[in-house]
Amino acid sequence: MSAAYTEPDPLPDTLSPLEGVRLAQAQVRLEDARQRLEALEKSDREQPEGESNHPELAAAHWELSMAYQGVGQFEQALKHHQSFYLHDVSRRNERAQASVMRLTRAYTRQEGELNRQEHLLVQTVAEYTAQLEATQVEMTELLASAAEFRDAPLGPHARWVGDASACVAQALGMDDQGVRSLSLAARLHDIGKLAIPDAILLKEGKLSSNEWAIMRTHAELGARLLAQSTSALLRLAAEVALSHHEHWDGSGYPRGLCAEAIPLSGRVVSVVDTYDALVSERPYKPAWTAVQALLYLHRTAGRQFDPQVVEAFTRLYEQGTLPRREE
Repeated sequence: MSAAYTEPDPLPDTLSPLEGVRLAQAQVRLEDARQRLEALEKSDREQPEGESNHPELAAAHWELSMAYQGVGQFEQALKHHQSFYLHDVSRRNERAQASVMRLTRAYTRQEGELNRQEHLLVQTVAEYTAQLEATQVEMTELLASAAEFRDAPLGPHARWVGDASACVAQALGMDDQGVRSLSLAARLHDIGKLAIPDAILLKEGKLSSNEWAIMRTHAELGARLLAQSTSALLRLAAEVALSHHEHWDGSGYPRGLCAEAIPLSGRVVSVVDTYDALVSERPYKPAWTAVQALLYLHRTAGRQFDPQVVEAFTRLYEQGTLPRREE
């Protein structure tokens, strides 16, 4: 970028003494500026490749351009002005690149911090969700145990109904989340029996018409208790409690729903609950054999039960994939 050095013009004979002094001083400044530029360019060539001292070179070319103007060599002044411009542009580009690099580093640090915070948030949400689910499971089991203790203290009826209902629902194509939810919700299908007097709930023998009317209220009572919750799990449990005594032909209670108007959760729990009740000993009846209970389900499929649910339950029984019942 440097221009070839040219000797300064000799002093004109027509100059006044003062002008001659000024011109001589200008030539001295020109020589000093030229030497500084040569020294800078030599130093610049010795720097590693890709590095250059653009600010100092730009200043030196500017000074040399002004010096050449002082001695009237305007062509040389223009060349050094162009060199000044090129070095100045390079200097500005370097500053811009440095700013971009600083911003990039700052962005990278912020992005890393955001990623860290996001990871912590996801971890916190996961931990909170796990704690919430554990609390819901514990609450569900406590409620189910309370209802079961009065109705069938000798067998874990509610837990098995929940586990078996989940198996049947999965066989029918329900998604994994739905299966997990039903496994818990189904355990509360008889929660309304907490409100039924012992004289009726534990009566040995056939109930009178008035007693049977009171017993039937447990479906609505359980649904009313659970539906007040904001929990999706307990609202599903309310749906099960309300619908698991509805019949496929509309002859069930409490609303007389029929066929697919009955929620799938209720249709599944109806089959599972009935089977477990039949093969369990109760104060009012002896235990049936598994074969007797299955024959009953098939005889009443299409009237009391959804035929597809009965078929799925029977297939699981034959495959031996239903949960093991604890006697």
